[in-house]
Amino acid sequence: MRPGATVGHPSRVVSRNEKSVRTLLVSFVLATALLTVGCAQTGERTRATSSKKAVRLIFAGDVMLGRGVAPFAEASPNELFSGIRFEVSSADLAMANLESPLTGRAHVSGPNALEAPPSSARLLGLAGFDAVTIANNHAGDAGPQTVSDTMRALAAAKITTVGAGASRERAFAARIVSSGGLRVALLAFDTTMEGPRPRSGRSGVARWDETLARKAVKDARARADIVVVALHGAPYAPESDPFLMRLGRSLASWGADIVWAAGPHVVQPVHLVKPEQSGRPAIVATSLGNLLFDQHIPGTRRGALLEVLAGADGVRAYRVARTVATAPASFVGWKKPGVDAVALEGGWWTLTRAVKPTSIRRPRRLTGFRGEVTAAAIGDAEGGGGRQLVVSFRRPFSPTKVNVLVPRRRLLDRHNLSAHIGLYRPRDLRPLWVAGTLLRPVARLAVCDGSLAVAYSTLNDTTIAGTGAWKWGGFGFAPLADLPGSGKPACADVDGDGRLDPLILERSSR
Repeated sequence: MRPGATVGHPSRVVSRNEKSVRTLLVSFVLATALLTVGCAQTGERTRATSSKKAVRLIFAGDVMLGRGVAPFAEASPNELFSGIRFEVSSADLAMANLESPLTGRAHVSGPNALEAPPSSARLLGLAGFDAVTIANNHAGDAGPQTVSDTMRALAAAKITTVGAGASRERAFAARIVSSGGLRVALLAFDTTMEGPRPRSGRSGVARWDETLARKAVKDARARADIVVVALHGAPYAPESDPFLMRLGRSLASWGADIVWAAGPHVVQPVHLVKPEQSGRPAIVATSLGNLLFDQHIPGTRRGALLEVLAGADGVRAYRVARTVATAPASFVGWKKPGVDAVALEGGWWTLTRAVKPTSIRRPRRLTGFRGEVTAAAIGDAEGGGGRQLVVSFRRPFSPTKVNVLVPRRRLLDRHNLSAHIGLYRPRDLRPLWVAGTLLRPVARLAVCDGSLAVAYSTLNDTTIAGTGAWKWGGFGFAPLADLPGSGKPACADVDGDGRLDPLILERSSR
């Protein structure tokens, strides 16, 4: 949650200033051999603020702050989550499963003593987490008052506790969070049935009960724009846990938009559950593995981050990242989508539903243009509110100080033509910016707001071999990682910020 966020339960507020700016500096001399030979010009245009603004929600698996992690946490608290802090804190809401009770009491239950000092709650705040679920099998490991101790420690750190309470009704009740003008309901259930029940005024967790869970989800659906449910399951299943998958589908049919699970300690696939009749698509992740743990069983040293883009109309897109669970936790990278995708926040996201792209405005004619045009479109390529003509073309090869460093066989087609792309003023074809020689010709393109969606061919074959997105940087374009296979470049405002985002539709990865 970020400035202006309010909650129905104690929650941490993180400033957007925490989000650092990552500039992608990619040399087009090596990637696409781009050279600037013109100056960019921008216009001004008033944009309407979209009423369909979406928020970014990020979820992580098991976090354990005791046992083998504790010495590192004590020696280097600021470094414990430094490797994933940017990804976590830049989301509008971040949530994980806390596997270690926060208490000073002695361990009394089971062979694994995972307890951590109550002061460890601040480490979760440093990582950027706004909420955690404690509805799991370790919640009461230090005796009857363990859950209360953990809840007090989290409240002191202004982190929302989900899936626990002083009564069964309170444990099952959704925590309603206001984020980006949207109401997000957070629920959590322990399906291991090993967490302590609330009793006699003593706090406990929400053990799975189908009747109570259905009621809680339906109540949350009536009160919130987005409904999130966390589950805790049994450990070490290498594939999607069929029990958790079945529960995930049931929760989705009751109204949940996002169902994510922890507990198995290994990463399992993320699924998109299609809506039934007039329902909404849902994301079901049966295990996000370990975000931070000291286990050494195969598979337990890896984790996943699930980030979801959601609005009042439900989930719109998602992406999954790989992480390493040893202290300090570290980020590996986002996985590439295998289906239709949208470029957001400097990376690719999987679309969860069909998107109607905007119409691509093509020039009527390019009289007097020097070169063989392969693709052209008009739009706000620079993102400043103006209109530019973007043209991909081929022309007879002309050596420069840069392209002479590349073997000619990589630059010329069978007709001795080289590939190029440029920005021009639509009314008179005055060049605003023209790139040098491209190693991969652009065969199709769509002009979005401050970016391009493109499809590449090879020099001597018009078949689409890859797709990508380029973001305007003021002096040229910086590319995102390419997507393999064919696809159709397009634009649409997926995140609801009033600006068109690059899309690759009708994908066929190879």
